[in-house]
Order: sequence, then structure tokens, then C-alpha cells
Amino acid sequence: MFNRRDKIIKKDGAKPSDLEEEVAKSLHQLELNNKSLKAHLSIIFINSVENVDYEQDDGAASQYLLVRIPHRSLGAYKKVGTLVQEHLEQQYEKPVLIVANRTIISPSGKYSLDSVDHVLQPSTTHLK
Repeated sequence: MFNRRDKIIKKDGAKPSDLEEEVAKSLHQLELNNKSLKAHLSIIFINSVENVDYEQDDGAASQYLLVRIPHRSLGAYKKVGTLVQEHLEQQYEKPVLIVANRTIISPSGKYSLDSVDHVLQPSTTHLK
């Protein structure tokens, strides 16, 4: 039985959206279907997922799927990222952009947290 908390990590116990749950289920299914890559796929989690609208060069409106993963999943993602990205692009029929979030805490611990994004390899389906 799939538990949405197996693949979704949200701050302060926030409730995941329907899209985040769908992507988490898709990643879980990919993990079950690829026994040889299970070690890497099992440590890929998601923080958030959203559809982002953009305008192409010719003026046509389009969407891409923005998936945010925690920085600690970055190493595993680099090993199986192409598989994950192609799987999501095939399922959602739109470009997928995966970004690693990294939380930086000041040395003194007195200041608020800053978030730094690391954009990962763009798909072969480039945004136009």
C-alpha cells in the first residue's frame, strides 16, 4: 500500500496537493518497476510540484511541470535523473523541470533560513 508520506517531504506538516500526490505515486510506481535502480530511486523525494505557465517564442501559451526535490536527493537523482524525467514527461505529456532545494542555516543560528535552488539538467524537450 502506498503512503503519500513515503515520497513527499513538506515543511511543518503541510498537506500535499493532488498534483504532488500524483507525482509521488508515479515515482513510487517507477521505483517498484525498476528493481535494479531501486537503491537510487528509493531516496528521491519531492518537496513540491506545480504547473507553471509560460509563453513560447511564437506567442503560444504552454505549461511545464516544476518538481522541487530536497538537496539530499540530488546525488541519487544525478544517477537516475534521465529515467525519472522521461517517466514524468511521458506521463504528463509536458516538459518537466526538476530543481533541488537547499536550505542554508547561518553559522550563528540566529537568522532565518534561506533557500537556494539548483536547476538540474533540462530535458531533451527544451522549453521554447
